[in-house]
Amino acid sequence: MPIVDDIEFFGRAADAGDMPRDAAIRALAAASQGGLTELGAASSIDNWQTARADYQAIYETAADNLRKWTQEPPR
Repeated sequence: MPIVDDIEFFGRAADAGDMPRDAAIRALAAASQGGLTELGAASSIDNWQTARADYQAIYETAADNLRKWTQEPPR
């Protein structure tokens, strides 16, 4: 499962009260398999509603920069 799906899942659960915030943070950090510290997981839980758009923007910026650096024509 992509990390953004986990962020939304645990963030939504914490917001709804289905899971304590601390438990959601620990679960997200564990699910990320080293990709997020508990501090990073806490930030992601707090901002879960914008996570997908944020990750998409990062991906698009990275892809655009790679095209520029390799001089690949845009699609």
